[in-house]
Amino acid sequence: MLEEKPPIVNCHTHVFTSDYVPPYLAKSYVPWPFYYLLSLRVVIWFLKIYQSKIKPIFYTNRYKAWLRFWYKIEIFFKRTRLLGVLKFITEIYLFTSLVYYVSLLFFDLDTTYNGIREVALNTLKWLKETGLFFTELNLGYILLYTFVVLFFFKSIRNLVIVLLKQFKVLPGKNFTDLFYRYLQIGLFSRYKKQYLIYDRLKKQYPIDTHFVALPMDMQYMRAGSLKKMYDMYLKDYVTINSTDRSTGADKKIAMQAQMNGLRYIKNRSQDKNTFHPFVFAHPERMKDPAYFDYQVDPETGEVILGKKCLLYEYIEQHKFSGIKIYPALGYYPFDACLLPLWKYCVQQDIPIMTHCIKGTIFYRGTKKAAWDQHPIFTEGKMNNEKRAASKEKDIKTLDIDSCFIEPEEQPLHLNEVKNRDFCNNFTHPLNYLCLLDPDLLRKVLHQCLLDVDKEQATKLQQIFHEPDGSFRGDLSQLKLCFAHFGGKDQWNKFLETDRDNYTSQLLLQPDKGIDFFLNRDQEPSPGKTAFIWKYVDWYSIICSMILQYDHVYADISYILHDTEILPLLKQTLSNRKLGKKVLYGSDFYVVRNHKSDKAILAEMRAGLTEAEFDQIARYNPKRYLNL
Repeated sequence: MLEEKPPIVNCHTHVFTSDYVPPYLAKSYVPWPFYYLLSLRVVIWFLKIYQSKIKPIFYTNRYKAWLRFWYKIEIFFKRTRLLGVLKFITEIYLFTSLVYYVSLLFFDLDTTYNGIREVALNTLKWLKETGLFFTELNLGYILLYTFVVLFFFKSIRNLVIVLLKQFKVLPGKNFTDLFYRYLQIGLFSRYKKQYLIYDRLKKQYPIDTHFVALPMDMQYMRAGSLKKMYDMYLKDYVTINSTDRSTGADKKIAMQAQMNGLRYIKNRSQDKNTFHPFVFAHPERMKDPAYFDYQVDPETGEVILGKKCLLYEYIEQHKFSGIKIYPALGYYPFDACLLPLWKYCVQQDIPIMTHCIKGTIFYRGTKKAAWDQHPIFTEGKMNNEKRAASKEKDIKTLDIDSCFIEPEEQPLHLNEVKNRDFCNNFTHPLNYLCLLDPDLLRKVLHQCLLDVDKEQATKLQQIFHEPDGSFRGDLSQLKLCFAHFGGKDQWNKFLETDRDNYTSQLLLQPDKGIDFFLNRDQEPSPGKTAFIWKYVDWYSIICSMILQYDHVYADISYILHDTEILPLLKQTLSNRKLGKKVLYGSDFYVVRNHKSDKAILAEMRAGLTEAEFDQIARYNPKRYLNL
């Protein structure tokens, strides 16, 4: 008799409503004050108008009659060759006239220009002299003409889009990604209760499937304040009178409303054993004792949660399953406010899920001076004298295992200016070595003790040091999952890079990967970390950390919508140790702008062998979640 398989587990889903999303996500993408015009509230308003007023038109008899009428016109031209030629000539004329009229908005025909603008001006004058176009049109007529031509002539519309993309007039990929994120939040905004979104997800999986629900705490990202949200237990909307400088109580209420929605789902009889919500942790929120309060046993260093704080309520009483963090919102995972929580997670074997991809949700405020350099890692440099004397002097590519890499006294410089770039410094997977490696953790503690108040410093000393002062704060057993496995761009970088020695380490040392601390001669190489930070792809870093630390995992959420990842995913699963640490997750509903969850599930089951799929979707999640 065949052994019954464990159920499928989707380790990465979201069911939060638009109430928990700040309005100005377009900030840093669009200059002030235009990002106010692209606020989430405006987008949701337009989508509601579309859903309630415009979309129903598509189902009316009148609209069907219009489609039939338009079809008859198109097919008549298609079947009549002479009219087809006439249509082509007409489209050429309309496109030329469109270019002519729009160009008149930017050129004065009586002005002298030089270079390419002179050529353009002469062309416009020639077109004017042909007498084929109107010469006196105001802005209103030009805009109306443009709209009519682009609306009714698809071929012209497509040509204009291609040209705008070619000349980079249309928004780039980053803005497009943000727009689709807006769109998904907007489309789900009609659900004011999280269980309604969750029920949409459940219908796309087998009935016994388990789901991990990850909350989002975006109140500190400087993208505007939250206004009101629905609380399932108060059965009413809670008004949040908060700004970026709101009180701790306001922020607690905002997060509590979201967590109550997750608790409501978990308490339903049909979901109590299959729904696994996580709790969000943000350093700013952890400063609020109503959210996170703890005491320390000075003899053992154990962290004991205060019974009146919300983390105790969610984890100890309501049995929430783990902790979610999102460092791109403006903090490092080794922040002093998080260290006691990490010690508690090690004690209780609580899993942690951390965002690890270059995405569209990140801190929108101004870069702080302290973020110009890394608080723990130092710069590295090449000792040119040692290099000249070595056997590798003629090798031009970077060798991170070289013996002539040395540390510098100055901190690692972080020179990124744009928000979407410098926030990746918080997301970088190498930051987690500062928790997992005891020597780096000592350095973190030393820095934290200088930055915190006396009471917090005393508690940190008790957690991580014996009464005699010796170090005891080992966090190498943190059960940590890198969400999104670094991102598809990092997978591509791994595959495309072949002139180095670091991406090859996963093949040359399949049980270890990259050595983060020693050089080729097995001597300490402190400057090596800086080169890994700057040049090594995140896929290689994450895989190496999984191989070296027993409780580190990674999920393939979001990136699995692209089946191009399948070859490298299968290669990853073929590694005996890596194969046991990869988790299935979809990133519902964020991934919906690419594919539905049922499509993603079907593609994964078709692209992987049954054993491979069962490993990442059944057995690995069971260990990660302690099921």
